[in-house]
Amino acid sequence: MRKEKILVVDDDPAIRRLIWKSLQSTGILIYQSDSVERTVDILSRIEFDLFLLDVSLEHENDGYHLAQIIREQDPIVPIFFLSGKKSEEEIIAGLEVGADYYLTKPFSPNILKTQVITTLDRGKLIRDQTRKNSDKEIVKSNFRLDKLRYQFFKNEKLIKLSSKEIKLMQFFMENSDQVFSKEQIYSNVWDDGKFDANTIMVFINHLRNKIEDDTKNVRYLKTVWGIGYTFIPEGE
Repeated sequence: MRKEKILVVDDDPAIRRLIWKSLQSTGILIYQSDSVERTVDILSRIEFDLFLLDVSLEHENDGYHLAQIIREQDPIVPIFFLSGKKSEEEIIAGLEVGADYYLTKPFSPNILKTQVITTLDRGKLIRDQTRKNSDKEIVKSNFRLDKLRYQFFKNEKLIKLSSKEIKLMQFFMENSDQVFSKEQIYSNVWDDGKFDANTIMVFINHLRNKIEDDTKNVRYLKTVWGIGYTFIPEGE
């Protein structure tokens, strides 16, 4: 029986009830909230393994604000956004504030259940592997990744990354100076069998905005035209 804790934040009781019915048989402990204020109070008392956040609560984009609060406390915990907004711009905005997945309403309860379980299992596997790994950090030139705290540094200055950005950066640092196609990157970092080239490009741009000195003159996370991307810690 599972023992993870997740928090569902949605001001629609019907949605909260649907999610509870979808997951209650798994043994996952499901906490619920319907507002920003209540959620902040819950976060002060309980640690969670995954969050399901509605984008719009009392006000437009309240879910984005909550995601930022959560990311300040835990940069690696998975965050799913639930939203009736389906435009590409809205989905990208959700990813940019730190979400790992963006599910549009209405959604399939079975797909949600599968995605939640898969994400929790992958998180447990990563934590178990990290505990067994005697190397606590990866250092490449001026970059350092603390694998236990999931923190990333450039010139010893902390750079805030989302959980997926951390995983992507770890992949590049462990395989620096090698060229990888988008498909190879996706299969190693996402590992969900649903290749999406646009997702790769979005996250590469996010990383460049955070690690490059000048995004118009990329030095570290380089595009290899016709193939994919490579990470060059020393820069070019």
